[in-house]
Amino acid sequence: MGNFHKNPNLISLPWIESDFFYSQLKTKKISREFKRYAIKFHEDGYCVVDLGLSKKKINEIIKTVDNLSKSKDVKLNPKIYHYNKSPRIIEGWKKSKTIKELALNKKILKLLNFLYRKKPIPINTINFIKGSDQPLHSDYIHFSSSPHKYLTAAWVALEDTNINNGPLMVVPRSHKLDIIDYSFFNISTPRSMNELSKYYKVYEKYIKQLVKEKKLTIKPIFMKKGQALIWAANLLHGGTKIVDTNSTRYSQVTHYHFEGCNFYYNPGFSNPLKGEFAYRNLEKLRIS
Repeated sequence: MGNFHKNPNLISLPWIESDFFYSQLKTKKISREFKRYAIKFHEDGYCVVDLGLSKKKINEIIKTVDNLSKSKDVKLNPKIYHYNKSPRIIEGWKKSKTIKELALNKKILKLLNFLYRKKPIPINTINFIKGSDQPLHSDYIHFSSSPHKYLTAAWVALEDTNINNGPLMVVPRSHKLDIIDYSFFNISTPRSMNELSKYYKVYEKYIKQLVKEKKLTIKPIFMKKGQALIWAANLLHGGTKIVDTNSTRYSQVTHYHFEGCNFYYNPGFSNPLKGEFAYRNLEKLRIS
């Protein structure tokens, strides 16, 4: 016991976030491409990956999203996570083979398996037509695991992003900040979506003040269609202001948990300090 630099299984954090990342990286036989991704992810909490998607596949997803947006039975994110009139379409993978195929993209799954040393499990999809206008936040306020941080997301650009159409923004290295949940604010555990909505605004305000207090850098990410931005569980990110309100920013994000954790839970209705957890069933969430 104690050979932490040789055996990542002795540490509860994902390998990619371990303090022994570099010593273990030296022992791995990997491609230059994956090594570059891993170092960028470890240091800054994200990396941009070229997926090599065909124009045909991209156009199929865009067409599907347009059709879903007009459907009466389309499923959307709760209103508290909508920041403009453009819909955030969830569970599109249940309606579309191409959306599902992107969630199960082999290059993304292979890279995540390498970074986390566990099998990645896609658990949801969100499709966007326009930019989100969403303030900075961490996905770990929405999806949590035990051990911590076995969560990541892959945001795929389905068209080029630029200063006008509300590109994503990230706060490099913010994945190394403390994990924040609602118990941090010394408030009662939310019992309804109405309460959660109020508490989430408290969280967003805190994150905004935290970034200002620590003088952290906010970086817009300009991407080509077919590229994926993959980020760590605790990385702060959001959507920049949409300058051209007529512009589109078609994209798809998939969140991934990883097999082999003790449990998975919804932090919105949990209080870890009191041992209160709103457990999630990974098998029911799994995209397969």
